[in-house]
Order: sequence, then C-alpha cells, then structure tokens
Amino acid sequence: MEQRYTVTRAAEILGVRASVLRYWEEELDLHINRNEQGHRYYTGYDITLLANIKELKKRGLALRAIKDVIPKIAHTVPGSTDSRVKLLEGEKAPDERMVEFQRILERLITQEMQMKKEGEVECRSLDAAIRRRQLARKEAAAALERKRGRRRT
Repeated sequence: MEQRYTVTRAAEILGVRASVLRYWEEELDLHINRNEQGHRYYTGYDITLLANIKELKKRGLALRAIKDVIPKIAHTVPGSTDSRVKLLEGEKAPDERMVEFQRILERLITQEMQMKKEGEVECRSLDAAIRRRQLARKEAAAALERKRGRRRT
C-alpha cells in the first residue's frame, strides 16, 4: 500500500505550515485525496509536487504562473476515482513523469527569470531617467536662486 501522510506530517516534511498546504490546494485547484472521515492525506507524488511548488515560490514565481503548469503535470492515479488530468496526454511511468515535470518546471523558471530580468532593466532605465530629471530641476532651482540673489544686491 502506498505511503499516506497527514496534512500535519506533510507540512513538517515540506517545512511549511499546514495552512499553506490548504491554501495551495485551493488556489492551485489541487486534488488532494481524502480518507473516509474526509481528512486530507498526501501521497509521495503529492509531496513531490508540493516540494516543487515550494521551490517555484522560493524562486519568485506567482501562484498564477504555477497554476498554469499544474494541469500539464497532474495525472490520474491508477485505480483512483478522482478527475485528475493525465500527464501530457499519455500514461508514463512515475519516474518519467517526474523527469518531465522537472523539465516543465525548469522551462517555467527560465521564462519567469527572463521576464524578471527584462523588467529590472526597464526599471533601472526609468530610475535613471527620473534621477536625471530630478538633478536638472535641482540645478535649475539653484540657478534661479543665484539669479534672484544677484538682483537683490
């Protein structure tokens, strides 16, 4: 039988609060299994998925960006009755799924980092323009003060 983890144990393994796991489940529309009493339980796959989500968050990706990739990596657990999407249209072995998942995550991370880098360049350019404008105003104000000082004497 597959190892099952409670929300508390999964949170300990991942180093996050249980409320974070519940929040991610809701925001990312994750389908976490529940036992007969309705309590969440996490499988090894779920723990790996959540660890990758945590890493993406750590690298600065927004949940919205992460949510876009989740349907590509979720899969139907053999024998389960939930409605998870199959990974990339076909059944692959679990190890192949994780390799594909890692590739997708790396591509997503690379794209997000490139967008951040481009945004930083634009911000630096804008900051430089604002500083030049402030300096020009300061110099103009100083020149006006000198001119006024000469008229008074």
